[in-house]
Amino acid sequence: MSLSVIDKYVEKKKKDLLEYAKILESLITLEENKMWKTKNEFNSICKDVIDIYANSYYFDNNIHRDNPIEYSNDNINLVLQSIIKYCKKTAQEGMLRQKKNETFLLSVIVCTACYVDISTNVIDGNFIDTKSKFKYLLNYLKKTKLLKVYANDRIRINDLFDAIKKNNKDDNKFFELYKSKDYSNEYRIYTIEPLYYTFNFNYNIKGLDEYDKDLIAEIKKEFTTKFLEMSYELLKIKILMELISNKEIGTYLIKMNDFLNKRPNILKEFDNQYLKKYIKILVNVDDESKYIDSLNTIKEMGFNLIYEYLNNENVNENKFTYDMEVIVNKEFIENNKENEYTWEKNNIKFVIKNKED
Repeated sequence: MSLSVIDKYVEKKKKDLLEYAKILESLITLEENKMWKTKNEFNSICKDVIDIYANSYYFDNNIHRDNPIEYSNDNINLVLQSIIKYCKKTAQEGMLRQKKNETFLLSVIVCTACYVDISTNVIDGNFIDTKSKFKYLLNYLKKTKLLKVYANDRIRINDLFDAIKKNNKDDNKFFELYKSKDYSNEYRIYTIEPLYYTFNFNYNIKGLDEYDKDLIAEIKKEFTTKFLEMSYELLKIKILMELISNKEIGTYLIKMNDFLNKRPNILKEFDNQYLKKYIKILVNVDDESKYIDSLNTIKEMGFNLIYEYLNNENVNENKFTYDMEVIVNKEFIENNKENEYTWEKNNIKFVIKNKED
């Protein structure tokens, strides 16, 4: 299976972080370093630590990017966890005890690389602001006394931010690949608390409306899978951009229908820990039995289901089974108050549908 757009982005970020760390290793050091003697040794160790960090924690580090000290205090634990995993992987657990100063140095270098990377990101980062705050961060690190910090080394600082500029250009090209005037997803708020979205794929083919409508309808059927794949690719990009940014990330609902019933494996497009986290499969309660086999397959793939029941009448308390999350209209709740106790006991959670939909 080809890498998802998120996996591709993370792979690129590994290279960027290592590039920044190599420059930072000359700006932040120790008087006597017993962990690495040469730049090649540092590069090897740092690459492995960054691989672990990026695979496990890359999108967990975007808080307090406006304050490098708060950011570092928040993120350094994740970097240390990555170093611990590296030591276990390479059977060097003793390094954590025997080379505490070097371990701290490595964590500071990687953490600082992460800071300049995330605070200058092309979605909502700020290059100029980060550059002005970077020297402030170096002077703060200097106060540890343990570290030798070259806060006035303009050449290497400029090298660092030149590298960031170059990599940001590549990041912009990455996202530009997925922009088109001819097709897009339309996202609509389905529920507000929590924030759930539905989406529809729209495309514009010049002159298409000049042809026979029945013929066009048949052609559209033939391209259903391709259109769906294009829509899913755009959704992955949207989630990636939200992960990079410091905004609230919504959950996106993929509606269960006859096509998905026949082709549940198309959801492997989202076989990524982050994508799965922000996607749920929306199932009409009354259609569950019709789709039961495919729904079991989808659950085995690791996707969460959410149900909807959009009638408002009073129903039997056994209408919903255990541990269901159900989207309903507000009127449904008002018409079924006598069932509240049973449903709460059975862990039935209701989400109110947005009236504007």
